[in-house]
Formats: sequence, structure tokens, C-alpha cells
Amino acid sequence: MLAIGVMLAGCGSSSSSSSSSSKVSAADYVKSVCSVIGPFEKSVQNRSNQLNLASIKSAAEGKTALQNFLNEVASDTSHAVTQLKAAGVPDVSNGEQISTGIVNAFTQVKGDLTSAASRARSLPTASPQAFKTAAAALGSGVQTSMNNIGTSLGGLKSPTLEAAAAKEPACKALASS
Repeated sequence: MLAIGVMLAGCGSSSSSSSSSSKVSAADYVKSVCSVIGPFEKSVQNRSNQLNLASIKSAAEGKTALQNFLNEVASDTSHAVTQLKAAGVPDVSNGEQISTGIVNAFTQVKGDLTSAASRARSLPTASPQAFKTAAAALGSGVQTSMNNIGTSLGGLKSPTLEAAAAKEPACKALASS
């Protein structure tokens, strides 16, 4: 869902965007980042699974469920951003750029989710078909934003982080999910 494979292959992990952040070893950095992303990914997946649109009986009920889902995932993303910033900057070539890129990607997703939650308040509820069409378009935009996390990091490479991620159990768990 989050293109974790691209992120791990591209940079091995993530972190902060501030040059005042402390430098941390590649191993510590990937452990921190993978320990953030794993629970984040699981939370988003669990929330998606709980959003059982088949059980929704009206467009108004669907609108409320979708708004709640988007607000909850935006909150999860905000929490992930805070934790990614706290991971520090990996002491590798391009470390600051990699850290900033990952934090910025998650920050963008948070903004997109917050915007989607706001747009969900305007979903039509008078017609089930109009709601379904508008909700599907909104959902497609959210999915694209989530998928763009990995895509936006594709140009960031660090063999040192890749090697550290290959040894880190938290990262291995991500790669296999």
C-alpha cells in the first residue's frame, strides 16, 4: 500500500528534516524508521479493513464513516511524521536529503488526507449513487497519495542504508508484508 519496498530499496529508511537533528548510525536510523512505518502501515490497513462500506445503510452513514476514517488516518500520519523527525539524520552520504525526503513525503500525505477529510464533509447524501461516485473519486485520490510515498523517494539512494535495512528485523518484516 505504501510502496514500502520502494522506500527500503531507495534509501533504506527515513528521518528528520532539520539540519539541527542529530546524526545517527545507519543501523539506528533504519531501525527507527522501520519501527515507525510498520505500525503505521498496519494501522492504515486495519482502519481500511474496518471501513466496511457494504454494511453502511445510507449515504449519510457512509459520509460519516469516511470522514472518521480519513481523520483517523491523518492523525496516524501526523504521529508518524513526529516519530520520523525524531529518528535523526542518518550519518551517510545524502543523509539529510534522505531524511528530509521521507519526512516531506509523509507530511504531504498528511496534508492530502486532511484535505480529503474536509472534502468528505461535502459529499452528496441525497442520492446513494451520487455519494458512491463522489466517494470513489475521493478514495482514488487518497490511494494515489499513499502510493506516492514510495514513488517520491525513488531517486534517493544509499547503499549503506539499504545494507542496514537488509539486516534489521523491523525492516525485514516490512519487506515481507
